[in-house]
Amino acid sequence: MQVMQVQRGVRVLSGTDLRQLLILNDVVPAVESAYLATAGQRAVMYPVIREPLPESGGVFGIKSGYWPDRGSLGLKVAGYWPRNRARGLENHQAMVVLVDPGTGVPQAIIDGNAITAIRTSAAGAVGLRHLARADAQTALIVGTGVQAEAQVRPVDWWRPDIELLAFEPLDSGDHAMARAFCDRLADLGITRRPSGPIEAAARKSGVVITTTPATQPLLRSDWLGPGVHINAMGADTAGKQEHEIATLRDSLVVVDDWAQASRLGECQHAVRAGIFSDEDHLSSIGEVITGQAPRRSDDLQLTLFDATGLALQDLAAAELATRLATERGHGQIIQLD
Repeated sequence: MQVMQVQRGVRVLSGTDLRQLLILNDVVPAVESAYLATAGQRAVMYPVIREPLPESGGVFGIKSGYWPDRGSLGLKVAGYWPRNRARGLENHQAMVVLVDPGTGVPQAIIDGNAITAIRTSAAGAVGLRHLARADAQTALIVGTGVQAEAQVRPVDWWRPDIELLAFEPLDSGDHAMARAFCDRLADLGITRRPSGPIEAAARKSGVVITTTPATQPLLRSDWLGPGVHINAMGADTAGKQEHEIATLRDSLVVVDDWAQASRLGECQHAVRAGIFSDEDHLSSIGEVITGQAPRRSDDLQLTLFDATGLALQDLAAAELATRLATERGHGQIIQLD
């Protein structure tokens, strides 16, 4: 008997497509659902690959997962190439592939830069909504790259009236990089200003968001006042570090996933120092959302969200984009046969 050959059509979505399809209001609940699935062990995340590329100074990674309830299976190929900006490219590069779990046939190939930006924005929004003080008056964002821009958006989404300050660790005395960053944001309708010295800015801020590839602490723990919330977004690879171990010791630390945070996030250094252990399994943001784990106890407690970035976040955002693209006719269909 002759078996009919079915063509394998794959939808390809560009960054332009994604910026037309995805808005933060829609992606935040999608990412929250990914955190809930992680906390409830209703989905699988496979071991993360993060490997250095000595020749380019870059890092290459793969994050992948399977979400049976959603019929979602896929991966993100991504990394960081620090010399790209001199070539006119973004330092972060990524691609997401969705696969039909029943047949293995690829369903979508999606620009991973745009997916990473908006799903990380949504992660930052979730951390702010569930852990930060609602009466915070000032937010400091450390870093001025793509990740920093992604983290400005959730602050503006969460509290449009909050004062926004920008600090760039690589800046010179004239704060030229921070000023250029603020100018770019002004073009997007988001108002902020350079912070000046980081210590003074940190001392006056109720929210601190770090977004750099640093491998040494950028902020001292004694700069942080009572009740500060930290979204620690930069550490996602072994060796990265933006905060002193003392900050984690003195804070309510919530992770996106303990297995990743203890190996790749800010928590890796606290584990190595004996402050945390593999047996601790700190509370996840999904457990905080459901009430299985506590939020801040009072307005004086320091809180820190160690967000390393989960494969399920990528799947949730990519799945949403693919569904909307199918409904609205976005993207291109290519045949693999």
